[in-house]
Amino acid sequence: MTEQEFSRQVWRMYDQITTADGVKGKVLQVAFNTKSVRAYISGAPEWIRCELIETHTTGKGADGDDTAIIEELHNKVLSQAERISKLEEERRLLQEKISRNYLGELLRAVNVMQQGLQERKKKHEQIESSLSAIAAVVEKMKSEE
Repeated sequence: MTEQEFSRQVWRMYDQITTADGVKGKVLQVAFNTKSVRAYISGAPEWIRCELIETHTTGKGADGDDTAIIEELHNKVLSQAERISKLEEERRLLQEKISRNYLGELLRAVNVMQQGLQERKKKHEQIESSLSAIAAVVEKMKSEE
């Protein structure tokens, strides 16, 4: 690893490195002034210069380069922005659906009430006409007696 590559890396404790010999180790400290890393290798901590470091990965196994981390974060932001826009669209559609349903239900209720009132008026009219017919028959019967 060159000094420039070493400076571009995002170093944290417990990051993993591989030396040029293929030996793996965990980072304990970083010294940017000497461009070296103190790593736990083969049971003991030791300082390793950047030229002897072959690979560097984060503790979780991701690439330790700052551009890779920025790109990964950028991709996460883009996916979250896409998800937010989808959720906002779904929310808008649900609001439209709710508002339409309430208006439709209100109109149906008004129509049902109007039909009920019309039926009630007809029944009242039938009852009144029947009562008047009965009253007329009773009057006729009284006048014949």
